Amino acid sequence: MNGIDRRGALALGLAAGSGFFAGPARAAYPDRLITLIVPYAPGGLGTTFGNFVSEHLSQGLGQRVIVDYKPGANGGLGAAMVAKAPPDGYTLLMAVNSTMAINPNLYEKPGYDPIRDFTPVAMVYTSSNILVVNPKSPFHSVKDVIAAARAQPGKLTYGSSGHGGTPHLSGEMFNLLAKVETTHVPYKGAGPAMIDVMGGQIDMIFGDTSSLPHIAAGKLRGLAVTGARRLGAAPDLPTMEEEGLPGFVVTTWYSLMAPAGTPADAVERIGREVARFLALPAARARMRDIAVDPAEDTSPKYLESVLRSDLAKWRRFIGEKGIRIN
Repeated sequence: MNGIDRRGALALGLAAGSGFFAGPARAAYPDRLITLIVPYAPGGLGTTFGNFVSEHLSQGLGQRVIVDYKPGANGGLGAAMVAKAPPDGYTLLMAVNSTMAINPNLYEKPGYDPIRDFTPVAMVYTSSNILVVNPKSPFHSVKDVIAAARAQPGKLTYGSSGHGGTPHLSGEMFNLLAKVETTHVPYKGAGPAMIDVMGGQIDMIFGDTSSLPHIAAGKLRGLAVTGARRLGAAPDLPTMEEEGLPGFVVTTWYSLMAPAGTPADAVERIGREVARFLALPAARARMRDIAVDPAEDTSPKYLESVLRSDLAKWRRFIGEKGIRIN
């Protein structure tokens, strides 16, 4: 090797060692706008979650987090979009159990795999459905509803936000555990169904906590909640189990997930911010106002364990009931 060759080889080695050919260094996360996909139409707890999380994450991360609504297929359309998004930490999904644990057991081809296609980021909060009836109805307890349903099988009607959501499956669980037959009336959203309960067109709905203001105003009568324990915002409402239906537990959880392969530093940073703002007194007061309970454990590991447990639970239940949507 001549002198020129040796000098060239040395220069090349120094350049490689300095990272000259390694390409630009990855900027510290985050360095641009983040999109939070809410896979439901605006309104209800989806909008509440989007506004709550985007506001606090924007402040904590120092980058704007915008909410993008992508409704369809009980949340499946938005979830499929996030599953196919670049795994860079700049696209997040509002992941709830309807979309992540129920859809994969309900639809032949949901368009995504809840385990393979996503990276768990953080559990945020949980809530329950509330069994509500018209305040002029003769039903003052769950036992009253059961007695009426047994007296006239198929006559009582319950509304839902559509096939496959937790309001629908709460009604199916009621039929199974109470050994009654009531008729499902699906709507395009929980809001219209709730309006028809208030108007007397249908008998009841296992609605979300957006029903609480209507209960307080006397436009609806709340009978029980579907969670394992009473809601902090509605301590006077008993659980379905307390009302004599052991095993009747339908808890709705709200979390953040990202496409599979999202860098660990981005996941850790978002998770740290979620844990931080959930501990703020003002944030916890706001959660009480919207009738949700902050997650006891926000970690990705906990979120994944809840997801796997719910997948198994709904696989058993949906299989037992023979519910399927093509």
